[in-house]
Amino acid sequence: MSTSTERPTVLRRAPGALGGEVVLRARTDGEGEPVHELIVDGVFAMDTVHTATERLLATAVLDRVAGDALTVAVGGLGLGYTVRALLDEPRVGAVEVVELEPNLVEWLSSGVVPGGAELMHDPRVRVRTGDVRAVLPTLLPAESVDCVLLDVDNGPLFLVHGANAPVYEEPFLAACLARLRPGGVLAVWSADPAPALHRTLTALAASCDEIPLQVAREGRTFSYALYLATR
Repeated sequence: MSTSTERPTVLRRAPGALGGEVVLRARTDGEGEPVHELIVDGVFAMDTVHTATERLLATAVLDRVAGDALTVAVGGLGLGYTVRALLDEPRVGAVEVVELEPNLVEWLSSGVVPGGAELMHDPRVRVRTGDVRAVLPTLLPAESVDCVLLDVDNGPLFLVHGANAPVYEEPFLAACLARLRPGGVLAVWSADPAPALHRTLTALAASCDEIPLQVAREGRTFSYALYLATR
């Protein structure tokens, strides 16, 4: 696919919860199709073109969990593609979302992000704003959910905000695993393969698999990773 040289238009700009700013931009691709981009503290976070890994975060976990009326907790809303993939699965009964940036929640809820309003107003979705490290352990009792999905930052080796480093460390990961019912799955997205994270999850959980993800974007190939830890 060809790419557009059009300068992106800033749709929304707001101070970030951890400093810097959060920016929602729009442009068109080489075929004239609209594209939305999320920029966090000057770092590209995601767009509406390459959403396969965000959706895989949901589908790979659901493939490993049995049962109906599943409850899934999501740390990190992004542009909504992970939550949308969860809602596309009829077995999902409730989605608990924790998002740090209140402005991002408002942009999706108001429809500034296309499809966001429908997503956020789905009766199965409940969104809390705040730091996932504080909110998730308080919000969820032990053994109360079937899956926990974390897409909070770019992973432990490429942090947008250094304050998010504890998300990938043993105390918080152990707290997430404790919220899972037996057989539940904790999934962590990373912009790079993270051997230390893999070792930590393997030590904490019954098992942990690494799924490598190759994504081609703007003439480059990026190697992401998804970690799936089963309680």
